[in-house]
Amino acid sequence: MIVSFQIVGVPEVCAGIEGGVARMQIATAQQMGVEMLGLRNYVVSEHLNGPTGPTTLQQRSGNLARSVSNEVDEDSTSVTGLVGIPTASTAQAYARILHEGGTTRAHVIEALNAKALAFSMGGQMIFRRKVNHPGSNFPARPYLTSALDEQSAEIRANLTKAMLESVQ
Repeated sequence: MIVSFQIVGVPEVCAGIEGGVARMQIATAQQMGVEMLGLRNYVVSEHLNGPTGPTTLQQRSGNLARSVSNEVDEDSTSVTGLVGIPTASTAQAYARILHEGGTTRAHVIEALNAKALAFSMGGQMIFRRKVNHPGSNFPARPYLTSALDEQSAEIRANLTKAMLESVQ
């Protein structure tokens, strides 16, 4: 579950500028890192724990927010910024269903590492060895793509500025 922002053709843009390719590639990659960290922080603060909106998820444990990562990948022709939930994350399964929507089947939840499950119901603490979960229906809340949509104009402007400044 990752959204990305990619600039392709950096060498072609600055082919006629003496030494510009290397400077622009470095500046673009550095600014992309800054922008992806900013986007990651925006996702966490505004979409995972921000004001209530159609894509806002009110976090409980903070595991999903802690799992949001950012990185920059670059090669000789492109710079790509990534923000999302890594596949290896423990939050990957529910990150996807919260983002895209979907249903879970009815299933049994059992205490594995403790004697009992504990939860509050009707103001009382309940302890059970296992419970029958009826399943859930989750509406789509595309918190990653919404954050990118909201921030993309600013990200583009900042990357353009960094590229232009690198060749001046």
